[in-house]
Amino acid sequence: MTESTTRVLTTVPEGWGALLDADPSASPSHRPELWEAMAAAVPAFEWRVLELRDGGLAGGAPLVISRRGPFRWLHALPWLLPAPPLARAGQHARADDALCAAFADLAAVERAVGGEWSFYRPEGPDPAASALSLVPGETRRFAAAILPLAAGIDSVRSGVHRKQRQALDQAIAQPFMFAEEASALEEAQALHLAQSRHWPGHRPVPLELCHRLLRAGPAEARVGRLFTLRSRHDLVSATFALDGPHETFVWWSGTRPEGRRANAFLRLLWGVAEWAAARGRRRLNLGASGGLSQVGAFKSALGATLVDYPVRWLDARHASLAGRGLALVQAFRRRGRARGEAT
Repeated sequence: MTESTTRVLTTVPEGWGALLDADPSASPSHRPELWEAMAAAVPAFEWRVLELRDGGLAGGAPLVISRRGPFRWLHALPWLLPAPPLARAGQHARADDALCAAFADLAAVERAVGGEWSFYRPEGPDPAASALSLVPGETRRFAAAILPLAAGIDSVRSGVHRKQRQALDQAIAQPFMFAEEASALEEAQALHLAQSRHWPGHRPVPLELCHRLLRAGPAEARVGRLFTLRSRHDLVSATFALDGPHETFVWWSGTRPEGRRANAFLRLLWGVAEWAAARGRRRLNLGASGGLSQVGAFKSALGATLVDYPVRWLDARHASLAGRGLALVQAFRRRGRARGEAT
């Protein structure tokens, strides 16, 4: 029997594309083009891949090391983008154990001040608590709203609540124009910043990263996708999505106040769902609601199901004395931000 080994790589392991295609829970965050764009756009970021091999690639997980002066953070991935271990069928438990141990070892080597690891696996299996506990820190839980697309867009429509379906029909009847429009990035970000400026602790995604993601990957399979909804005169609503072989993820968005009153965002999301279903995606990920009940209710009315998943927040036990002090300061500044439900 071939002995299993784990390594920390600075290159994409051989067989990664096949592993990504074969694992139905793989998200767009598992695409190497995303990590490469992050490191190119944010000077403080360096990406790595934790690899498990047993004669071939048995499992793996990407992460980003964030560097600020002498301090290090480990993210899998930044902005809570999910990157749990991919694995061959039936091998997830073994991969979780081995790669969580490797992640913990790297946290000790880097003397990590903190970080996070999102274990979103919409089609399972959930990681065992024993595997998560290998990573120093605290486990909390989030819930992502998912539109299942495998049965087709008509099946999605049948799950939309009656009042929301009426609102969707009214929005479709409006003279809105839905399009994929990469050239509208600056306009879209302006809408997003105007809408999000009062959100506590919100950090907009860097514009340079979005520009790179719109160019990342083959022309027919870009990682970044910008979808817009226009009236006769103006951009009314826009959303930036990440796309992969199994899932399209609505990352950030913005809608004019008058557009919100006309259900423009609902119409925009429906256009994205149609786009993703037509390309064989298994699901549309509408993201977590960050404790905002109205946002959660809107997604549920659209027919989304909630997928509960753990996030492991790293602590600073391996950091220097100065690093532990910095972690305390960060915790104080971030109090009140949504960090998931306690387990």
